[in-house]
Amino acid sequence: MATATAEADASASLPGDLIINILTRLPAKPLCKFRCVSKLWLNLISHPYFIRLHHTRFRLNPNLLFVRSSPHDSMDASSENMTLRIACSQMNSYPYHEFAVTIKESTVHMLPSRWELVFFAGENGFYVCNPSIQEFLKLPHCSTCTSGEVNAGLGFDCVTKEYVLVHLFDRSLDTYNCDIGIEVLRLSECRIGGDDSGGWKVVEGKNCPYQIRGWGVFVGNSFYWMIWDEFEQPGEEAIVRFDLDTEEFGVVAAPKGCFDTEEVWFLVELRGFLCLVDSTTKPLTIDIWMMKDCEKPGEWVREYSIDLNGFSNEITKSIVPLEYRDGEILIDSNQQSLEAYNVENKSFRRMSNRIEGNWTWLRLYTDSFFSLGSR
Repeated sequence: MATATAEADASASLPGDLIINILTRLPAKPLCKFRCVSKLWLNLISHPYFIRLHHTRFRLNPNLLFVRSSPHDSMDASSENMTLRIACSQMNSYPYHEFAVTIKESTVHMLPSRWELVFFAGENGFYVCNPSIQEFLKLPHCSTCTSGEVNAGLGFDCVTKEYVLVHLFDRSLDTYNCDIGIEVLRLSECRIGGDDSGGWKVVEGKNCPYQIRGWGVFVGNSFYWMIWDEFEQPGEEAIVRFDLDTEEFGVVAAPKGCFDTEEVWFLVELRGFLCLVDSTTKPLTIDIWMMKDCEKPGEWVREYSIDLNGFSNEITKSIVPLEYRDGEILIDSNQQSLEAYNVENKSFRRMSNRIEGNWTWLRLYTDSFFSLGSR
């Protein structure tokens, strides 16, 4: 900190602490330009203390990310190129910067996330983007899935400071007998985009015991997916677990007596716990079941029951809890608005009135200097 303050003191008559306090409140994109002002400013804004403080401030105040996908040739829906239009916005404000990238994909999906980087998946591979500084990169080639489906999971390991991307891929040519392997890709700022960025590690001898649906949710160094089986419902054992430490698959039972295999329940992470979300069993109600002890899989508590009166029936089926923050659950309401549900007084408040333009995905993200090494 002393070195960073000294750099700031030498650059102006204002106190160094005050300069740092001001600059660390600005988004990463203009700060990258400010590095060109002088050598002193370059050293200040590149200092580890400055970057840590900037990250802490923006982690406490996440931004909104809006993404729209469309064929590159709008007149040709079968175009093999997709354009992603990405817009960044602070809460309750209009987007302050937008950009677009085109990739060679006929379809593309966006993985759930709320960190510095966002990830996309297509038939030709995976992609990573830092929206703050508008960097976009295709990740190393992954294994081919014979079914053509994209099944994956994304997490951030707070201990190793690595993004962990897992890919489930079917190696079988038999429609009725799947052979689902798994591979893992770890990404950190010092191991991405360069010659030492590494590649996918296939976990040998380990097969996923079920077909799965939805994106994997990362909790306690394990990934979790909902089980999907077109021919045989698994009953109470509704969730597949993959432990990164042991590299073993397992199954987790759903809440006893209330899980309906015919309905579309889904998984999220809130407060560091695995949660099972039920928005179909009771009209205009979301029940959130929480597994508070990963060492006791299958022991669930109905932590929240959210009354959705005031929302249309169509929207209630598309409501997704994004994050728990300061006593509120932030909720994506069908990519149309961001709502905050107060768990104590059981009320909603609208967090953003600026969502316009038929966006395909809405995410929270943290403004960051994280470099992909693509420039």
